[in-house]
Amino acid sequence: MDNNLKEDRSNHDEVVDTDLFFRSLFTYNPDIVFFADKEGVIASVNEGFTDALGYSKEEIALYPLEEILLKSEVPKFRALFNSTLSGRIEHDNTVIVQKNGAPLQVEIHIIPAISEGKTIGIFGIFKDRTELNTAKYELTESELKFRSLVEESSFGVFIIQNKKLVYGNPRLSEIVGIHSSNVSSDFDIYHYIHRADQAIFLSIINNLMDGEESIEQSIRMIKVDGSRIDVEFRVKKVLYHNYSTIIGTIIDITERKKAEELNNFLVYHDALTKLPNRRFLNEKIEQEIVISNTLEKRFALMILNLDRFKYVNDTLGHLTGDKLLKAFSDRLKEKLEDEAVLTRVDGDEFVILLPNIVNSEQVIAYAKKLIESIDQPFHIDNYELFVSTSIGISFYPNDGKDYETIVKHANSALYKAKSKGNNTYQIYTSSLDAETYKTFTLESDLRKALKLKQLEMYYQPKICTNSNQIIGAEALIRWNHPEWGLVNPNEFLPLAEETGLIVDIGKWIKETVCIQNKAWQDNGLPAIPISINLSAQRFMEKEMLVNISNILQRTKLDPKYLEVEILESSLLDNETMILSMLDDFKKMGIRVSLDDFGTGYSSLSYLQKFKGRIDTLKIDRTFINGLSRKDSESTNFITKTIIDLAQHLNMNVIAEGVETNEQVELLKEMNCNAIQGYIFSKPVSAEAFAALLQKSKIKVEAPSNEEKVTDNRRNYFRIDLDIPLKGSMTLTRILGRNVELGKAEVLIEDIGLGGLRFLSDIRLTVHQDIILEFEAEILGNIVNLQGTVVWMKEIRYGIYQYGIEFIFDDNVQSDLTQILNRLAIVLRKNPSPPDSSFVTVNKYSFFRE
Repeated sequence: MDNNLKEDRSNHDEVVDTDLFFRSLFTYNPDIVFFADKEGVIASVNEGFTDALGYSKEEIALYPLEEILLKSEVPKFRALFNSTLSGRIEHDNTVIVQKNGAPLQVEIHIIPAISEGKTIGIFGIFKDRTELNTAKYELTESELKFRSLVEESSFGVFIIQNKKLVYGNPRLSEIVGIHSSNVSSDFDIYHYIHRADQAIFLSIINNLMDGEESIEQSIRMIKVDGSRIDVEFRVKKVLYHNYSTIIGTIIDITERKKAEELNNFLVYHDALTKLPNRRFLNEKIEQEIVISNTLEKRFALMILNLDRFKYVNDTLGHLTGDKLLKAFSDRLKEKLEDEAVLTRVDGDEFVILLPNIVNSEQVIAYAKKLIESIDQPFHIDNYELFVSTSIGISFYPNDGKDYETIVKHANSALYKAKSKGNNTYQIYTSSLDAETYKTFTLESDLRKALKLKQLEMYYQPKICTNSNQIIGAEALIRWNHPEWGLVNPNEFLPLAEETGLIVDIGKWIKETVCIQNKAWQDNGLPAIPISINLSAQRFMEKEMLVNISNILQRTKLDPKYLEVEILESSLLDNETMILSMLDDFKKMGIRVSLDDFGTGYSSLSYLQKFKGRIDTLKIDRTFINGLSRKDSESTNFITKTIIDLAQHLNMNVIAEGVETNEQVELLKEMNCNAIQGYIFSKPVSAEAFAALLQKSKIKVEAPSNEEKVTDNRRNYFRIDLDIPLKGSMTLTRILGRNVELGKAEVLIEDIGLGGLRFLSDIRLTVHQDIILEFEAEILGNIVNLQGTVVWMKEIRYGIYQYGIEFIFDDNVQSDLTQILNRLAIVLRKNPSPPDSSFVTVNKYSFFRE
């Protein structure tokens, strides 16, 4: 046993002599230094070890290292020991026990001992914490770690003296693609630097100063195989043994740089379409504002929304929806000019920034070109998809002086474009703000409308042209909104389509109408068909037929008393499917009407395909509005032609939107079957319609001109204006909330100290907590007045008349009294005095221009 021990010791001595006691560092190190084999047995120690612990070299040789540790420190040491054998450098605080039993607090530093590429044990240093010598410790540590730390590091290390490489670690070879483990002394790092970055590298090296902070720089390098990498190098100049020495490190950051570039791209770009995103747009608009202000130029903002996108997503899936968005963005890019910036900001919303705009006609032409390009079908997978786009447009600086305002106004215009029926554009005007604010509030409240039972069905009678008999009715939904009063369907149904609520609302409409019609019949009222409107999307859903059939069975309503109205544009979407659906309705005994004929761009001959499938054709109000005894060549002729052709195809004809006696008489002469319009009745509640149905017939009564309020019902005099006064209106307070909105044009018909009467194409509600502000010029004075709506009536389709009660203090009233007294005197001589905003136009056509 003794001989073996001696032999082992001899072997350890040989290893230590040749490989480990480099520069006598081991022997003469003032600290406690030892070498232990892989089993943790002490093979050799220095004099510092024997002096500090009290053992002789002979006593401590082949002594298990754990025996000199405090027992409680052994588990921690084993973990450090095993970690070091796996190639790591470890250090910690521990306690060793001297020969006399006294504990000694030390810092332990251990590194793997490597020979010929293999770990044969550990080097260790115990640093007496009571007399720490920082300078000697750092020298010892650096010498012991040199090979294991630097040689195995993950970054390249190089040392240059006299412009020659004196050291380069293996990782430096790997970075540039050299297969040898260490670079040779003739290695020229400059040779591997990208030509465009060589000047940068040389400048840094030549300007290094001894002892200064290290300099860091990112450059590109070319590997041996010709591939390019990105590296980050750090260099420092020091004086070593009187030699000026450059010490440097190189880290390959190619993958990190790619990740950073990707992250930077994603920060400013949309992942799906690869277009710039909202963040990019925000910064771009801010830059464009500065440029426009400096050069006194204008730019335009176009916000585009993909109509019916939610329908595609819900029916064909999000994967198809994503493909459609990419195809949509690609088509937009094809039509863009070089300076235009296209971005995708959210979902199906895109924004185009058009810099350096000369006039609005330039932008309008651009919008029309985009709309026309989107009209062409998109071929996605096996589908041929027909979609359209709505565009809202605002201009800088006309429509806003900052980012928030210019974007808000473009959004206002977009909402207006969508409310006009999609597939169109709208340029922002100040009157849009009140409408847009209303749209925003309606959109947020719509989800609660069904649950809170705020929806109600109104009914407008269809009248036989010859007998004035009620032969049917159209069911029209209304929303009794707590703030906005009775809201028309064209204001909230497009929102229902966008949000998907149209499905639940549609079911409610069908069931409510069938229940109501059956109740009227059970109460002995005349049995008439009631029509409901179906959108193009709902019309092509197969489950709709099942839903209608179930409702008819539950309500026990005969199918012949239910009629569906579809838009003419629906016929153009998918002819095969449409014909199949029409046949199914015919089999069920449900009548079908073609609504708004003349607006869908189908030809008269196209109706031949639907002979026997469509029962009634409804002529759009745009043709009816143009009927006149003075015009016998255009509108009259077209309307007569439509009636004759439809009746030739065994279709009944209804003229909708009839408002005057002249229109009634002309339609009689044209043998139009039925009439629907305000001249007979507006849409009314179920209770009011039951009263009409009880009478069976409705006499022709032309609508009254205006609301006449007699003087004895007012506390203050009023001035009736023969020529209306143009003014502006804005909402300032709604249910206690202050709002800042744009202004809408109105026509003031009379004004007094107590209030005024005005016309508008915006539907408001009678509500004491909604405060309006009016502005008009009267005899050179800009008059600003506030008040609330106390009554309202719809005098023409889409044109509303309001009565306002003023809210002001005594000073304002006094000033207004003087102005109105002067106005009353001047009006006796001139109905349109100067320095006042009177307009000599037809007050109804004013809002339609």
